[in-house]
Amino acid sequence: MTVLGGIDRRLLQNVDWPLLGAMGGLVVLSATTLASLHIGRAGGNVAFRQLAWFALGLCALVVVASIDYRRLVRLAPLFFVFGLLGLASVFVMGRTVSGARRWILVLMATWVLTSRWAQPVGKTTLALTVPVLAVPAVLIVKQPDLGTALLLLPVLTALLVGAGIRLRLLGGVALAGLAALPLVWFLAMKEYQRERILVFLDPFRDPLGSAYNVIQAKIAIGSGQLVGKGVAGATQSRLAFLPERHTDFIFAVFAETWGFVGCLVLLTCYALLLLRGFEIAASAREPVGRLIALGVTALFATQVLVNVGMVTGLLPVVGVPLPLMSYGGTSMLVSLSAVGLLLSVRMRQFQ
Repeated sequence: MTVLGGIDRRLLQNVDWPLLGAMGGLVVLSATTLASLHIGRAGGNVAFRQLAWFALGLCALVVVASIDYRRLVRLAPLFFVFGLLGLASVFVMGRTVSGARRWILVLMATWVLTSRWAQPVGKTTLALTVPVLAVPAVLIVKQPDLGTALLLLPVLTALLVGAGIRLRLLGGVALAGLAALPLVWFLAMKEYQRERILVFLDPFRDPLGSAYNVIQAKIAIGSGQLVGKGVAGATQSRLAFLPERHTDFIFAVFAETWGFVGCLVLLTCYALLLLRGFEIAASAREPVGRLIALGVTALFATQVLVNVGMVTGLLPVVGVPLPLMSYGGTSMLVSLSAVGLLLSVRMRQFQ
């Protein structure tokens, strides 16, 4: 008991409080923004439900952080199989639970990259890891959920780079992927997905239809100016000119309400979260911990960049929520579980 108690105390001493502080700051900003919207009488105030999901997510965070991440990696193939079964069941049951598959990919890719079959890192490693991305990506695109599928690619790329693969080899795969884009355009993408890309290239192609969301988001962001219009003055958000304002386009709501200064605070919180994640990866003493921390941090970074990019018109709209900000129970649970993975690596890196 004394030994176990000593281990527990050492683990608690290594908790990354700046990471938790950045996470808490983002949740506070999320609840504040959602509280200003009052989405419909029937739905009530989504801020209270967001905080309820946050409380549940904290329990998930504690559970994940208390488990040795190496045990989770050993169970990765089992998680992966159940994840594929869940994706396949969508075509029968017609329902999906998004999000969890992303950190399952991180665990599975880490399991593959650190296995003896993937050593030394080279073409064999690439051949083993590509199916880890390709199989779930095909099932996800067929749902259709192109946004989630696109998130998997930069995460796997970051893991391969972290594992030490040669950039020349990775560049060859990237060129082959670019050559296959015409096939993806005509065979894999739905009509509305192609329309989103065309709208990205020509924002005023259909201002009252497919381009409406992006145009309204740009108006909301621009009207916030330096310090924002405040809760009472945020007309684009409160009068519901901005669609999906509590989920995918919450950044536009925040920008209109609090302006450039508020956005600077928000992005600083994300920067601190990402910097702590990369620091945990850099200071990990063994490959498994380093790759998990790198993969989780790359996942957060990709989600933030894609969401902010699509809301500001710098990227096509793909329906990716802003982690720890957008309303959604599953998104909150998965994001906090991912933070728990980072904490698990951080707390055990001195063992």
